[in-house]
Order: sequence, then C-alpha cells, then structure tokens
Amino acid sequence: MKITDRLVYIIIMLLKLISDKLTIQKRTQFGRFIGNVLRLLSKKRESITLTNIRLAFPTKTDTEIKSICKLSYQNLGITFIELLHLDKLTRGEAETYCKFNNVNIINEYQKKGRGLILLSAHFGNWEYTAYTGGLFSEIPLNLVVKPQKNVIIDKVLNQYRTKSNNKVINMYEAARDIYTTLLQGNVLALMVDQSATKDKDVFIEFFGRPASVYLAPAKLALRNKTPLLIGLSKRNIDGTYSINIEEIYSDDLENNEDGIIELTLRHVKYLENKIKENPELWAWQHNRWKHKPNGKIYK
Repeated sequence: MKITDRLVYIIIMLLKLISDKLTIQKRTQFGRFIGNVLRLLSKKRESITLTNIRLAFPTKTDTEIKSICKLSYQNLGITFIELLHLDKLTRGEAETYCKFNNVNIINEYQKKGRGLILLSAHFGNWEYTAYTGGLFSEIPLNLVVKPQKNVIIDKVLNQYRTKSNNKVINMYEAARDIYTTLLQGNVLALMVDQSATKDKDVFIEFFGRPASVYLAPAKLALRNKTPLLIGLSKRNIDGTYSINIEEIYSDDLENNEDGIIELTLRHVKYLENKIKENPELWAWQHNRWKHKPNGKIYK
C-alpha cells in the first residue's frame, strides 16, 4: 500500500469526523468550502472545466462561465462531504435529505419481472440518489461502478454504497453480472455521462460537440425488453434534494441498430436538457469530449 494512499485515507477520515457532526445546512456550507479548495488544487483540471463550459454555452459571458465552474466544483465538494456521512445517515435523515417525486415507479416496473435499467449521471448528489433509491423502494439496486485507484478508499466507498442493501458491480468485470441481474428481474443502475470507448461505441452530439457514448444501456433494454428509466437529483436552497425518475420511452423501437441508436439519442438528449436547466450541478471537470470521431456523428 502506497504511503500517499494511506495519507489520503487519513485526511478523508478526518473530514468525515467533521461531516458527521454537522447539520444538513452546515454540511452543505462545508462542502462548498471543500469544492473551492479542490478547484485551487489543479489549474489543469480547472482549465478543462472552463473549456467544457465555454464550448457548451458559447453565448454565455465569461463571468457566467466562471460562475458555473465555481458552483460545479462546489457541487463536487458537497457531494463528497455528504458521501462521507452516508454510513451514519439514518432513515429519518435520509427522508429529510431526499424527496422522490415518484420512487414507486421502480416498484411498479420491477414487479413486471423483466428487470429494470436505471440510468443516472454525475449530477446533483448521484451517490445519495442511488442510496435512497434502493432504501425507499426497498428494492436493491445493482450499481455498476468504476473502482477507485486507492484500494482503501474503494473499499470504504463500496461499504457506504451497499448500506441500503444495494450491490456493487465492478464495471471492468460487469458483463456476466449485468445479464444475470436482468434475467433475474432485478434493477441495474448505470452512470451514462462518462466517455465511452473510442472504437466500440458511437459518437453523438452532446452540447454541440461529438461525444463517445455507451450503447450498452440501449442494447440491454431493447434486447431484453427491459424498461429504461433515468433518475437525477436537484439540490434545493436548503441543501435537500428533489429526485425525479422518468422513463425513456422505447416501446416504439425495434431491437436493431437503428433502434439502439435512437434510444441512445433519447437518453443523451434528456440528460443534456436537464444539465442546461442547472449546469452548476453537473461535473464539467470530466474530459467528456476527449475522444475524436473517425466516422458518423449522430444528432
């Protein structure tokens, strides 16, 4: 184990001690401070963030772009600090923190026995969205996650993520578990806003630029006739969250290349529209457009 990994773990646990003693509102304030610190730690990452926002919103002023950048970093800080409190989060506190508009939609579709695919993105507090989705529906979510390089932190995060009986699937070893999950009629949860592979997936216009997008969610949904839902959380002024789940309609599509592309376009466009409504809640720090297309771009 690297000394730096242990040092990072110690720092994170110290931050956790602080987070556990705070109210919801104070935790939000502390998270904003941590987000500001994160922005100062890497000018290269801040530059990527500013470029992403500027190209996504060419009509916004420099002041507006810098404001979105600052608030986006604060959102990361808040999400991080809140995540550190997740193992201490009581049912009552969770119900105060997160208000679902329609969490029962998970139950309704899961009862049909065809499995269910629940999409999300690095928007609002995605960790609380997954945790409370499983908690309130009382149906475990099978979360496909990217493992952390720091194995200590990875273990701790997965312990938190599975507190409400959710299960974790390593995205690099996911193929077999994904099919088993759906065949057994269970709920599969996927993040769909990160860069896909350059050669195996497709390029779709996202905020006016071609971005590589995973085809797997649409393929799985159409092949298995599985409902495709998407759930995103919006932070309120008081630090709580409003979470909405909607279906990405697919009953009119065939299980073929055209159907897969069309369903992928639908969930990409849905996410883009939600980000436009609250751009400060999305993680612009990710180099989403790092791959360059060498073929067709879908719009």
